[in-house]
Amino acid sequence: MSLAGARVGVVGATGYVGGEAARWLLAHPQVELSAVVSRSQAGRRFDAVMPGLAGLTNLEIEAFDAKRLAQLDAVVLATPHGTSAQLAEALDTAGCPLIIDCAADHRHAPGWTYGAPEWNTDALKTSRRIAAPGCFATAIALALAPFVRAGVIEGTVTVAAATGSTGSGASPKAATHHPERFTNLKAYKVLDHQHVPEIQSFLGSLGTAPEIAFVPVSAPVDRGILATCFVPCADDVDASELLQQAYADQPLIRLRAQSPELRLVRGTAFADLAAFRQGGTVAVLCAIDNLGRGAAAQAVQALELALDLRGPSPLLAAPILP
Repeated sequence: MSLAGARVGVVGATGYVGGEAARWLLAHPQVELSAVVSRSQAGRRFDAVMPGLAGLTNLEIEAFDAKRLAQLDAVVLATPHGTSAQLAEALDTAGCPLIIDCAADHRHAPGWTYGAPEWNTDALKTSRRIAAPGCFATAIALALAPFVRAGVIEGTVTVAAATGSTGSGASPKAATHHPERFTNLKAYKVLDHQHVPEIQSFLGSLGTAPEIAFVPVSAPVDRGILATCFVPCADDVDASELLQQAYADQPLIRLRAQSPELRLVRGTAFADLAAFRQGGTVAVLCAIDNLGRGAAAQAVQALELALDLRGPSPLLAAPILP
């Protein structure tokens, strides 16, 4: 590592996830953001394209150069799904020491570690190829993992989760463009969302993964996910105790007595959880920022483990509240 800290590059730095990753890395006292890559913006100053970072960086956006990036300590891929596999292969061939992929291309792929920091902590400390979980997958898996590990789920878990418009990426699309979502709610990919197999694969590493009936909802907000998971289990299962046992020592997991709120996790790396019971059903709620804990901040959390960065972390920053 350099005297300034771990030298890290971000590929896809002008997208929502890439820009968020750059924001976290620029704030990290043990990291030097050393390269920002964008196919469409190469040659421009980074703070001209991302004006919110003015005064924080003098970097110029680069074209993708695997050999150049492989000289860094780590590279974060924040490129669209289906794009990162080829880029990761080029980086791997060039000898890149650590790759963290925020896209779906390598989740549960051979040779890659699933980047769930609270549950795969030891594996992430030695991994050189890390696949960051998806945003819905993060919220739902964090809610269900303690119950799967305890083996107490009795039947199908039903999930309804609302998400913000940034989860669809920076390029506007007819069905996901924010003006189409404003003052509106609608379900999509009902019982057919791509994150369900990802969630079940991860939960299967902890115990018996339940069947999951998932309805995602497009919400009129720009950032955030609120997932409500209905977990069937016996009356004597202490849901709050299971959450305490799993997360009491995890600084980025906060257990709430009341419903988690998006505004309390906005722009943060936190996941807020709460559990409520009625008869044989426990409702477990999880709120995250889809760009933060659901993507870039979680990638930085995995990077801290992989590079053994033990000092102060910007990930413990609080939300900005009115």
